[in-house]
Amino acid sequence: MNAPTSAAATRKSSAVTSELEAEIGNLLEDGQKLPAQIEDDGERIRSLVARLTSNSIDELEGLGSDLTSAVRELQQFLKAEGERVQREIVNYAHLTETTVAAIKNIIETTFRPASRSIGPRVYSKRTP
Repeated sequence: MNAPTSAAATRKSSAVTSELEAEIGNLLEDGQKLPAQIEDDGERIRSLVARLTSNSIDELEGLGSDLTSAVRELQQFLKAEGERVQREIVNYAHLTETTVAAIKNIIETTFRPASRSIGPRVYSKRTP
């Protein structure tokens, strides 16, 4: 079963090889035209690659500049927010200290024991 298949493959391979040899022969006959065409094509490709890379490099430089300015703005924003948060913490700490002092004062004045009694001050109503 393999013998007929391999024979067909060999014939097909030979046909492709002979076609390629014919094409190569034709190109060699036109040898004078081929180098000039290759040179022109090569020059066009070089020119195209130079334009493409130039545009890409310019775009990348523009993006780099945009990113740099965005990072600077973000740094300034974060610095300002950090300072604002620090001010808020100081204000809350001061407010807490003031509140604790007021609570202590209220406790001391309201629940201070009388000089003769042991318990808290008891106020009685006076009748006129």
